[in-house]
Amino acid sequence: MNNLITIDGKTFPLIYPDADKDDENKKASFIQGNNDIPIDKLSKYYLNENLNLLCGSGTSALIGGKTINIASNPFADIIDNLKINPKPPDYIRNIILYLESNDFLERKFDKINQEYLYFQNNKNDARAALAIKEILKLILQKFVNDFIPFPIDYIKDKLIIHELLINKIISRKDTLSRPKIFTPNYDLAFENACERIGVSYNNGFRGVHMRKYDPDTFHNETYIKQDTTDRSERISTYLNIYKLHGSISWQYSDNLDDIYNLKEIQISDTFKKEDFKIDSLMIYPIQTKKSYSLDLPYSEMFRNFSKSLTEKQNTLVTIGYSFLDEHINDIIKTGLYNPNLTLLIHSYSLINASSPPFLQTLKERSISDHRIILFEGELVGSFNNVVRYLIPLSSHIQQKDEIIETLKKLIKK
Repeated sequence: MNNLITIDGKTFPLIYPDADKDDENKKASFIQGNNDIPIDKLSKYYLNENLNLLCGSGTSALIGGKTINIASNPFADIIDNLKINPKPPDYIRNIILYLESNDFLERKFDKINQEYLYFQNNKNDARAALAIKEILKLILQKFVNDFIPFPIDYIKDKLIIHELLINKIISRKDTLSRPKIFTPNYDLAFENACERIGVSYNNGFRGVHMRKYDPDTFHNETYIKQDTTDRSERISTYLNIYKLHGSISWQYSDNLDDIYNLKEIQISDTFKKEDFKIDSLMIYPIQTKKSYSLDLPYSEMFRNFSKSLTEKQNTLVTIGYSFLDEHINDIIKTGLYNPNLTLLIHSYSLINASSPPFLQTLKERSISDHRIILFEGELVGSFNNVVRYLIPLSSHIQQKDEIIETLKKLIKK
């Protein structure tokens, strides 16, 4: 298992036996006892005033999430069905081209949706518009079914690393800014993990029974008043979660009477995929007649991401992120204008000529720009290993399961 670490402009190779990759004790000993792994240096970056994490699809692999492999088109069956007609109408040919392209998923959705709007609003062809809408619905259903895990599949026994990550980053000093998690993932892993360990979080929605999107909530602070004093203390076990591409829990609603028309639905740990209604699901940033609801949530998320990287004493940690999303890369690029930003990149694969060009450039620049620190390879790049061994923060909240088990034992006495 070959690994590379680049810090302070110098690159160090790390070789770890493949046979021991599943042995947590050996991994812990190797990492803790290796002087080339800069755990002490990492501490100052994780204790910067502002700590931001960009968690990509690699952080959902442990709960059953899958990434779309460009080499195998996930919509091949739908494409084959569309090709059955030897003389398809132009809009079908266009949809086939969109689905077969190497565009990012959101762009495919966007182009197909634009095709739908063109026939509905410009051509006034209700029949073609309906056919396109049904195809888009099939594609979205395929994506949800095959690539997005639901809580019923993971909430009981697969969130331990998400819980540990959250537990560690909220253990920072109370005087520091709250940590922020930015993720393009559509699943609810981070929200579910917070709830399992009793950590308060904000995802941009306000309310209990009717949860409406309100970006002002990202600026809220929560305080607790002590019984014996008039003083109030800010709750430290709290973080903001920004869903950059939306979520399976986001749905469009006509009856909210605000500029967003966006609500959050409850997806419990008993909710089955086959019971999920795809019709009003809003998980992709596209331009539609509902432009206020579709543009503003995403633009607010990205504005917050961009602003967060301009703050003083700043760290951005990327885990499980592929560096294939140009709009996210652009914000990272702009953030690097900030001389106070340190970028810690954990890459599961070694960075080479086949890696995304943006990532290749970051590696080249890491030799002279010491703000860029790279961890390459499975040992120092996987979500599991990064959280367990490379985040130099203590986990101080007792797991709820253990607390409940203690109480059960005491009740029996």
